[in-house]
Amino acid sequence: MRGDFVSLQACTDEDFQLIADWSGSTVSTYSSGSPQFLSAEVLRQAVQQGGMNYLMVVTHEGQRVGAVNWGPLAYGGSYTIGSAIGASGLWTQGYGVEANVLLLNYLFHAKNAHRVQLTLGMHNRHMVQIITHGGFTLEGVLRDYFFLDGQYFDAVVCSLLRQEFYELARASELGLAADVIPADEKAEARELFLEHLERTSAGYLRDVYERR
Repeated sequence: MRGDFVSLQACTDEDFQLIADWSGSTVSTYSSGSPQFLSAEVLRQAVQQGGMNYLMVVTHEGQRVGAVNWGPLAYGGSYTIGSAIGASGLWTQGYGVEANVLLLNYLFHAKNAHRVQLTLGMHNRHMVQIITHGGFTLEGVLRDYFFLDGQYFDAVVCSLLRQEFYELARASELGLAADVIPADEKAEARELFLEHLERTSAGYLRDVYERR
């Protein structure tokens, strides 16, 4: 999964340690309200047990600048997502926005997701900017959900449904619903197959296949 600035890549063992290091830093404070101090082994176990999945956010120059994650909710096709850019100096470079776009593409356009949910604290200006421009629907406010710097902050729950994602894709220039295989290549493959049916004893299947 590749965008204009970053790509999403599978995590290596070293990457889990890097995410663990971020979990005890300001990065985690922005995303979850406080440092989490997770170990690399805890993160690996979460993936192995099916509770969470991680992908690294990597620049085209090969620098690992952050991570995105997603996990299943109660019903198939429903996911909760999160993201973090690991260095404060990179937070305004557009990496986080593009990483979230790539993740939404993956879940809706490749994993057949029905619903994607995001919970974020009202102390996190960067994430608020992403969801206010990302087409998410506000579902509710969790009062005094995070405790940070000696005071409580509300959190908001937002979601994006499958049909909303494709409506947004049609109206957006963010590269949503980007196809891996070009449409003309798919059409050519279909025509080659139909021609094969016509030439062989399986020609009777052509009418059945064309009705699909």
